Amino acid sequence: MIAQRTEGPAVQQEYTIEELSRQVGMSARNIRAHQARRILAPPVRRGRTVIYQEHHLRRLETILSLQRQGFNLTSIEAMLGVRGTLSPGDGLAPLMQRLAVESPALVDALTRHGVVAWKENGAVQMVRPRALRAALELHRSGLPARHTMQVLVEVLDRIGRPVDELLRSTGDRILSLPGDPARPRAATWDEWSDSAELLAQGLIDLISEAFRVVAENRGPTSVVDIVGRRSGQATVMLVETAAAIDLG
Repeated sequence: MIAQRTEGPAVQQEYTIEELSRQVGMSARNIRAHQARRILAPPVRRGRTVIYQEHHLRRLETILSLQRQGFNLTSIEAMLGVRGTLSPGDGLAPLMQRLAVESPALVDALTRHGVVAWKENGAVQMVRPRALRAALELHRSGLPARHTMQVLVEVLDRIGRPVDELLRSTGDRILSLPGDPARPRAATWDEWSDSAELLAQGLIDLISEAFRVVAENRGPTSVVDIVGRRSGQATVMLVETAAAIDLG
């Protein structure tokens, strides 16, 4: 272990990446990956020497703790403030605090899906603000916020099993493909751990984007059909409105 540095009355413990890896029980490759995702601060450099300190160790322990609780790296980024924080002007933060008082069972349901989390002081912490903002957009179209959040919970409940099956089948499909000769497959336990994390995040990104593509392709026409059935007619205006939706 690198010699301790004394800064005033405090003693600063320092580690090489190999020492930090052993101390926290995480491969050096994953430590570097967390740096790339900006959930871990870069190390201190002294000439050619790279130094990690106690705050790096504490952050990695926090990341591991959250992963053991079932949070993926995207959620951890949001919880640790790497992804953009909520704008005070978007109305989401006060809305969620109001729902926490008026409909705690609904907030509990969102917590079950990892969309929000309860803080120790009883406040609500946004974990996946993008999902909440999507529900908020429906609220702005004239629907009560409590109802749009309830719809979000219902959708999450319904797609859980199909997504599980899709993850398994897609994961099996990927693992059955021939490997890249330039990148040999894992041989050690650490390498398998790294590969599993990369595979999991890759599957999440792939399936999330695939769902988005399908929803954007089919959503406008589906809305026209739904409104047409409920109103007894599907007008040209509705078709034009659907065609004008910005898919980004």
